[in-house]
Amino acid sequence: MDKNEFSAYFKVLEDTIEKKNQLLNELYRLTKAQEKTLAAENFSMEDFMELIDKKAPLIESVSEFDAGFQGVYDRIRPVIEQYKAEYEPRIKALQKQIKTVLEKGAVLCTLEEQNKQKLEVCLGEKKQEIKNFKRSSKTVSSYYKNMAGAVTDQSFFMDKKK
Repeated sequence: MDKNEFSAYFKVLEDTIEKKNQLLNELYRLTKAQEKTLAAENFSMEDFMELIDKKAPLIESVSEFDAGFQGVYDRIRPVIEQYKAEYEPRIKALQKQIKTVLEKGAVLCTLEEQNKQKLEVCLGEKKQEIKNFKRSSKTVSSYYKNMAGAVTDQSFFMDKKK
């Protein structure tokens, strides 16, 4: 691999990290929106699911960028070691970008875990509300059935004499 080809591949690595950084920024924004949705007084599952739908293609793109980055890096790794002194500033800048991306990923994972726990609490509360509603509904239904049956089951004495 000559220096021009190496330089082109290195540029691909830099561009890939930059695009991944942008995707992580967008994922962070959407995850914060999920956090607000979960914290809202009137939790909307539709809004929450809409945010998940928006995040899905971004997560897929991040995975594709990771795979692409790793493939290119594996291809040029020996050359990086060979020209390490010559490309040191670019290598250091790339390492700094990678560190930033890893930190954002860690923050995003933490936020996702917190949102997961909040969602479980919200769903537990909704489940309890549904259970209470069913119980109340069953009680009311049973009451009306008993009352309706009580009227028809009562015997009345009628005087057949005229």
